[in-house]
Amino acid sequence: MRRLILPILVIAGVFVWLVVRGARDDVTYYTGTIEARDVRLGSLVGGRIAGVQVDEGDSVRAGDEIVRFESNLLDPQVREQEARVAQAKAALDRTVTGPRRESIERARIEWDRTERERRRQESLRDQHLTSDEAYEAAAALSESARQTYEELKAGSRSEDEREAIAVMAAAEERLSYLQRQRDELVVRSPADGVVQTLDLRPGDIVSANQPVATLLCRGDLWVHVYVPETRLGAFRVGQLAKLSIDTYPERLFDARVISIRDRAEYTPRNVQTAEQREDHVFAVKLAVESTPELKPGMTATVRFE
Repeated sequence: MRRLILPILVIAGVFVWLVVRGARDDVTYYTGTIEARDVRLGSLVGGRIAGVQVDEGDSVRAGDEIVRFESNLLDPQVREQEARVAQAKAALDRTVTGPRRESIERARIEWDRTERERRRQESLRDQHLTSDEAYEAAAALSESARQTYEELKAGSRSEDEREAIAVMAAAEERLSYLQRQRDELVVRSPADGVVQTLDLRPGDIVSANQPVATLLCRGDLWVHVYVPETRLGAFRVGQLAKLSIDTYPERLFDARVISIRDRAEYTPRNVQTAEQREDHVFAVKLAVESTPELKPGMTATVRFE
């Protein structure tokens, strides 16, 4: 009887061990650090700092003002260019609409007057009462007045309209450039996040294209875990996982595999045996749901099933 019980106990123990091992193999745990994208904020123009609206560690929303530069040098240029645009627009309107009827009528009257004077001088010259020079001067004035009247009566030429349009476009483009520069005098947050670094005070001089602050974007969180080569086949893009952190050990957060590196992160030697291939790891990146409890820098445990 004893000889029969002992094999049964051994078989039962092996069965239980296999079941427990299989259950444990179905769930895989890896550890990583929560990361977030950081953005270096700056201005394309630079200048003297007029005001700093936030401090390091402050939470900001997209569009919030971070830093403002002085605008007293740029504002007069904008106003001057706005006046030039108004002048160019008025000139274009005059060119398109053509001369006013009053101007055409005045030109006609002037031509009539100079033409009568030419005829009078011609009559006096025929009677030898005036010189040829006087007549030629009157004739020249009459011809000039006639040409002026004809030009006004014909209206604007197409070449004049194209020139006025080009002048207007150049003025507007210059104004748009200056307004874009003025917009650069205010540095705003491009997304929701936390101000990570900011060391400026009013009066500081900042060069163009120089970062003024670093923003940590909370809305784009991820975790990198490193999977041995021998287990890489169990992972795929789109695979779901659960994530936990030490602060809330009982709470699970949703995560999803978004990329798997094509090349190993660590190859210390020529890997040949199965034991050595355990050191040959690949980075797996998981996107993590954005919640107030998850913060960049936290250690996270990722559970794959």
